[in-house]
Amino acid sequence: MSGALSALSDFVGWTPEPSDQVSVIILRGTKAWAISTWTAATIRMGVEIMPWTATLSMTTQGPDAATTIDLVEGDSCQLLIGSTLVFTGYVQTIVEDIAPGQHSIEVQLASKSIDLVECAAEFSTFQMNSTNALAIARAVSAFAGIQVISVDGAGDTDIKAFSAILTETAYEMIERVTRLAAVLFYDRPDGNICMSQAGSRRAASGFVLGDNIERIQRVRSMAGRFSSVQAINIGAITLFETPDESNLVNQMTANTAPFNAQAFDKGVNRTRNMLIPVEIGDPDYAIARQRVQWEVNRRYARAYPVMVTSDSWRDKAGNLWLPNTLVPVSTMGGTQQLELLIGEMVLRQAIGEGTHVDVTLMDPKAFLPQPVVNPIYQDPFYQAWLSGQGQATQGSS
Repeated sequence: MSGALSALSDFVGWTPEPSDQVSVIILRGTKAWAISTWTAATIRMGVEIMPWTATLSMTTQGPDAATTIDLVEGDSCQLLIGSTLVFTGYVQTIVEDIAPGQHSIEVQLASKSIDLVECAAEFSTFQMNSTNALAIARAVSAFAGIQVISVDGAGDTDIKAFSAILTETAYEMIERVTRLAAVLFYDRPDGNICMSQAGSRRAASGFVLGDNIERIQRVRSMAGRFSSVQAINIGAITLFETPDESNLVNQMTANTAPFNAQAFDKGVNRTRNMLIPVEIGDPDYAIARQRVQWEVNRRYARAYPVMVTSDSWRDKAGNLWLPNTLVPVSTMGGTQQLELLIGEMVLRQAIGEGTHVDVTLMDPKAFLPQPVVNPIYQDPFYQAWLSGQGQATQGSS
């Protein structure tokens, strides 16, 4: 990084602990400078949030002082807490509010992935063969200067064929391919994105009621849960005879039993059934079996979220809390401990309010991607070719 770093001193400031000082380094060409006298800061990050964002504000004592700030929408920037890089991105919006004797400014930042979310994907071919999820994501992220980093080999999953959809964004394309690979993708502090399994890192410590927890909210819900999730072949439901009480069950069994794809939520006491279709392109029904279990796991995990407000942005080792981190949560005087995943967090800091973080935690199963069949396998031409291959094989035997 070149250029001098300088702090703006003409603002009504407030100096928190050095490790919690929020600063923005503006990068323009070969020059760089820091702004760290924010009177309020809100930073939002999450596994399912892209881009990560921040809203920062400051207030001057006079009506004209803020006009000296060298800050332009579109500037490249880095957001830091103390010396810890939080995210790399751009100045999105600047809002100035001027009144007699007062001049306030609000700056909205977004991580570099804003371009993946808003811009059309760029690719050299609409049909990609013999590739993997990581390679596809890297190809469509290159235009934004974003690398895709694999954590423990995540995304290195063979995808025989993948078709791009005209007009879809890079984010939409990556979201589709990561579901095929059954991995998560989210922002990294350095401006790149990563592919990872759920719970790829563990915090050095956790949230403890009576220590660093200011408030905790635990939810227990039956909403959206089913006692049984069953895969059914909807294409085979044809009535050859008038249905009556004696054969209704038989018809249902005939269209569900062959797939052996059923999962149960034992916490649902009354009969609540859910049927999902066996999709074309899933000849051995492996995706159907994964899908029914995913439905049960995800719905159960999302029924028991824990929301914590803490007065610390860091664990005991001084590491910033980050999404996709497994954290122990101790309640009831430490007699109950859960290991949950940070799904979303909002860091807050303001004069008169101090430093706080609002964290939403769930069982890691709440964030697992939905198992899907590659759409290319559902294409009528592919199905016709597959059928022809089968007939050719039978003919040669």
